[in-house]
Amino acid sequence: MVAGIIFDMDGVIVDTEYIDFQILTQFICSLTNGSVELSEEEASLLVGSSYTRLHKTIKHLSGTNLDLSTVASQLEKFSQARYDSLDYLSVFRSDILFILDYAKQQGIKLAVASSSSNQHIREIIEACGIAHYFDVIVSGEDFEESKPNPAIYQATLKRLNLTPDKAVAIEDSAYGIQAAQSAGITVIGYLETRLPVDQSKADYIESDMVGILSRIKRLEEEGLN
Repeated sequence: MVAGIIFDMDGVIVDTEYIDFQILTQFICSLTNGSVELSEEEASLLVGSSYTRLHKTIKHLSGTNLDLSTVASQLEKFSQARYDSLDYLSVFRSDILFILDYAKQQGIKLAVASSSSNQHIREIIEACGIAHYFDVIVSGEDFEESKPNPAIYQATLKRLNLTPDKAVAIEDSAYGIQAAQSAGITVIGYLETRLPVDQSKADYIESDMVGILSRIKRLEEEGLN
């Protein structure tokens, strides 16, 4: 029985993971006053990471002498300048509505568990017109360690009043998949082919929301592992 569906946001609800990756590589270039060539392994560290981990990764990859708080503040300004002009509806995966409507019809609880800030999460789901669907919204900024630490998923389950065996997580990044699985949740990966993301640990992988909904229905029939 599936009693709850927990969505990551960036790269799942909205197709922003690739945009984020471009912004982050541009920011690293700005810190090095030129271009930077990242290996596939290094690039993968920028995808789906918590803010704290991300700031440390940027400092390492750029070799900057700036302290972490300065890296964080400069990244926020750099990113905001680019996101201010972004129309979130243009990157909204509207076929998620098939899942959201189905869940409401079936009495399945819905949540967002994202490493993004509370403000950023609210901003996006309200712009996409789906905020009213979610019973719980949890941000990684509320935890000392976000994904891949399972704390964000454990807290989400607690707020949904569900045990791990009654929930499904929809994730796209290696960190997110690891976090959900460490919390004991079955994970459906949203296929990402443009970025060097290891999704091999997901229990299932689907290429769109329609496929994810079909998988959820099968899990309801067959039972969660």
